[in-house]
Parts: sequence; structure tokens; C-alpha cells
Amino acid sequence: MPDDNYPATLDEAASIEQEQLWADLDNAVTSARNGVWSMQCDNLQWRIIHLARLVGPTPWEQIQVTLLRSGVYGRILDEAGIPYLPIDWDAVAETEAAIAGGLNR
Repeated sequence: MPDDNYPATLDEAASIEQEQLWADLDNAVTSARNGVWSMQCDNLQWRIIHLARLVGPTPWEQIQVTLLRSGVYGRILDEAGIPYLPIDWDAVAETEAAIAGGLNR
């Protein structure tokens, strides 16, 4: 009997891993010395690109707001020549407001 907590296909596993790599990249950018891009960021970018070329990019809705606002998400995919759906900046702003509202409680 398959376990629902595990991906059913290799593509699904690669997509899940890619999403987690974006979260790792967000943490790496945040912790980089003086906010400068680090070797760890380069490594994560490389891994994200390779998975995105196989299974497509992680949808922007699943990306951390900081990576969207800073342009990192778009820059990585643009430089790799990987098309992605346009970012809905109104939805991003709503997410930011919800996060800020939760932090102010």
C-alpha cells in the first residue's frame, strides 16, 4: 500500500525537491554575509535550474515573497532561459499583508 507522504513519481519528487531548494535559497540569501550572494546560494541556484529544466519551474505562488520581491526568482529563471508564468504582484502584496498582519498579533 503506497504511503501518501511520499511522491508517486520521479517528476513529483523533483518538483517537491525544487520547492524545498527555493526555501533553502531564501534562508541562504538571508544568512549570507552582508546580504551578499554566497557560494551556497550559487550551489542552490544550480540545483534549482537543473530540476526546473527537467520538470518546469516551481510556480511563483510557492516561492517565498522575499525571493519574488528581490527579483531573485525571476532573475534565476530568466538567466537560465526557463519560462514561467507572470507573477501576480497584487496577490504577492496580499500575501505580504497577511504575513504582516499575523506578525502584529
